[in-house]
Amino acid sequence: MYKIKLKFVGTSDTAGIPIHNCKCAACEMYRKEGRFNSPSCAYIELAGGVIFIDSGSDELIKIRERKKQLAQFLTHFHGDHAYGLLRLRHSAKEIPCYHPKDDKGFADVLQRPHGFRFVENIPFQSVRVDGLEFTPVPLVHTRPTHGYVIKTPNKSAAYLTDCSDIEEESLRFLQEQSLDCVFIDASYDTEYNDVKHLDFNMANKLVELIGVREGFLIHQSHYSLSYVLNHNIELKYPYIFEGFEYNL
Repeated sequence: MYKIKLKFVGTSDTAGIPIHNCKCAACEMYRKEGRFNSPSCAYIELAGGVIFIDSGSDELIKIRERKKQLAQFLTHFHGDHAYGLLRLRHSAKEIPCYHPKDDKGFADVLQRPHGFRFVENIPFQSVRVDGLEFTPVPLVHTRPTHGYVIKTPNKSAAYLTDCSDIEEESLRFLQEQSLDCVFIDASYDTEYNDVKHLDFNMANKLVELIGVREGFLIHQSHYSLSYVLNHNIELKYPYIFEGFEYNL
């Protein structure tokens, strides 16, 4: 049987890691190892093609040249999650792009969709793509934002970025899904004050409230990663990095 894989192209915040001219522990580690972590985006690899979740890296263009893009799921229209749409929308065949309602969109992609067929999500209403089920879940952020519960014949997972909190209706829905794993925003450390994102302790608590077998932290900044490195912190739920794969 073909294994369904969720593959992360990038797992960082809008700045990526390393930051130009920054000498923090995270940036120096990435330079030493010759790595770069782009803003958060991932794709599901199926036998018949790929399904993208967010579009914060030009690497997605290369990926779909190898395997047909079946659909695009967008959490929100902030540039670090949507800028790849400027190129991905150019397709000779129609590709559905599912997104939360947000009339501002990003740049001119809503006005000039080219090969995309933009479809507004209805919260908690599932859509199916190539045998997989995707359910949008509203999250608390500065723009209309949806996480996604993804169900395959084998597992169920939640992709929850960006957010500063999860309101009761969404939290209750997530708790009812018997999720195998959750990937959740943890942009900052506990000393960095921000109203747009979770820190890693807040994310840990939400993972426990949701109730899953496995939890993973994403959308990290160089601040949070340096804090973990400098203080030798062992996180209950780990940060994952570019290239991480999960069998769905």
